[in-house]
Amino acid sequence: MLSIADIIRRERHDPPMTDEERQRAMDFIVAQTAKNSVQIEKVLESHRAAERRLATTELRLDRDERILKLMISAGRRERRTRSKADERLTNALADLARAQKRTEDSIAHTDSKLDALVDIVRARKNGRS
Repeated sequence: MLSIADIIRRERHDPPMTDEERQRAMDFIVAQTAKNSVQIEKVLESHRAAERRLATTELRLDRDERILKLMISAGRRERRTRSKADERLTNALADLARAQKRTEDSIAHTDSKLDALVDIVRARKNGRS
């Protein structure tokens, strides 16, 4: 089958085409145009499908991005909450340690007073015996 370039070259260098040759050339051009139209339509449909997939992917990415932002915000909130709770716990433990120290000091003081009282009671009993 002749290409369009072959037909044009032939027309310039050879004697004029017969009606039959001209008809074959026109049929060839029409067939090629139809074939090209089909290919262009396939390419366009493929392009449209790719655009639809891209739009769907972009929607999914937008949704995923929103979810990720929410997760990050929740994580930051939780970290602040935990930091405050840790600080309160640390303060409570420090208060408890101070109270325990005061209690131990008080017990030691009470023990020394009790020991003194026991010594006084023993001294009085020993004096009577």
